[in-house]
Amino acid sequence: MASGSVLLGTVLAAVAALATDHPAPSAQIRLPDQRLCTYVGPQPRQSEFDTLLSYDCGDGLGIQGAVTVDGTQMILDRERRASFRQDPGIRLETVRFLIAEIRLADGTLCRHAGDGATLAFDGKRLNYTCGRSIGLIGDLAVGAGGVFEVEKANLSGTSLVSSEVVTIHRLGAVSR
Repeated sequence: MASGSVLLGTVLAAVAALATDHPAPSAQIRLPDQRLCTYVGPQPRQSEFDTLLSYDCGDGLGIQGAVTVDGTQMILDRERRASFRQDPGIRLETVRFLIAEIRLADGTLCRHAGDGATLAFDGKRLNYTCGRSIGLIGDLAVGAGGVFEVEKANLSGTSLVSSEVVTIHRLGAVSR
């Protein structure tokens, strides 16, 4: 009977290891032109124009290099089709835009709280509201593998009840 419990213990340990080693899913980025971009993986993918993409935005175009976040602004290098009269290829442009909307991995939708005065907890500004009693505080964290995280706060009026770091499913411009 002891060997059966050892086997069960080994199986349970393996399942627990798999559960904790499972990486967080990569976030999708919605650009101001409404294209939805998906992380291509740890190795950049070659586009039809022989450029290396870190995010695929459809139509063979995408985002090159790293995506950075500055407060509630996103900065990235996006490919655009050049005017076919002038140049039949693509051009790269650096785009900076407001991260106006965030959808968390649990499905919660959060919108930018504005640039004026708002609540702050432990030196972390309430940047996004997700209904009456939930908000996102502090800076977004950009991790490896296209993973973005943020601190989700449970509020009671103007008081912080609790908070936890959560994974972002989609972020960027407001969807139309």
